[in-house]
Amino acid sequence: MIDRVKKFFDRKDLPKIFTLIKFVAGLVAHNFIQKFLSLITAFMMWFFVMEAQDPTIEGSYDVAVMTSNNPYERFVTCEEKTINVKTLAPRSYFVKYDANAFRAYANLEGLGEGRHEITPQIVMPQGFEFVKSDPPVVHVMIDSFAERQLPFELVTKGNVSADNAIKAVTKSMEIVTVMGPKSMVEQVTRIYGTLTLANNKASFETQIPMKAVDANNNPVVGVRVVPSVVTVEVELESGVAKKIVPVVAELTAADGWEVTKVTVEPAQVEITGAESVVNSIVTLKTNPITVQTGQRSFRNKIRLDVPDGVTVKDDEVTVSAEIVRKTFVREPFSNEIVTDDTSTKPDTPATDTSSTDTN
Repeated sequence: MIDRVKKFFDRKDLPKIFTLIKFVAGLVAHNFIQKFLSLITAFMMWFFVMEAQDPTIEGSYDVAVMTSNNPYERFVTCEEKTINVKTLAPRSYFVKYDANAFRAYANLEGLGEGRHEITPQIVMPQGFEFVKSDPPVVHVMIDSFAERQLPFELVTKGNVSADNAIKAVTKSMEIVTVMGPKSMVEQVTRIYGTLTLANNKASFETQIPMKAVDANNNPVVGVRVVPSVVTVEVELESGVAKKIVPVVAELTAADGWEVTKVTVEPAQVEITGAESVVNSIVTLKTNPITVQTGQRSFRNKIRLDVPDGVTVKDDEVTVSAEIVRKTFVREPFSNEIVTDDTSTKPDTPATDTSSTDTN
């Protein structure tokens, strides 16, 4: 190291280097204030030019909502899939970044079961300024696991060939299980599968997917039906019979109330099926319905309970009824005083039944 320093100072061109340094230092020192102000002015001009060319503007992104710190063994459902995030940034930033560069988190730490309103946490690239999000809060449902066993029904679509009729429909099972988040499982009121007929001329077997719907016949998302498909065997026979039968409404009311003035529209329906099946049917009932307490009148469409092997043109009828309080008949109350006869009757002398000598 010492040798290198000696060699540097022993160089013949060293005076020239010092002379050059002195010259540069002189240039900097000469009119230093003016040069410094010129540098500041140039920087400010550059800043204003860049601001004019790339001004700060407001923009927005549709950002996917994610959850963090999810509770263990719980179902988490966020009602808002995306939120609109408004930001401020130079115009060029909105070209450089897309929505994938942003994150919106709903922190579930310490929350229990139920529906919660949470202000999302927004993570943005550097250079963006957060303005607001729309909506400002997201709604998250935290659910436990639940399952229910329910019977399913078959809905027939189409018809078999004109020369045949359905003799019997055999299901591989009658009960299926619906499972998933508790709040979703509780919404399920009906499980059904669609049996599609396409002018079939012979008996057949098919796999029918199961669907879970709510009281308004809307699909319930987030639940799973087990098994998801059911095997159905349809037995056909030649010979078709038709018959018109009356419809009976299966309506019941709560305790203390009774259903009166029941009318069904239409009052009769035509059923079609195998002769052996149709001949055994006298009436066609609706699915049982219990009228809510306090409801004085009822009018609604009710699905018919159509037996297997029988088809109807329309499987719903309109049922009307009035609900009144039950009339209780009381036993009549008597004011008559019952007394003991032996205590009120006068003493009666005993009669001598022995014979008397008349001689």
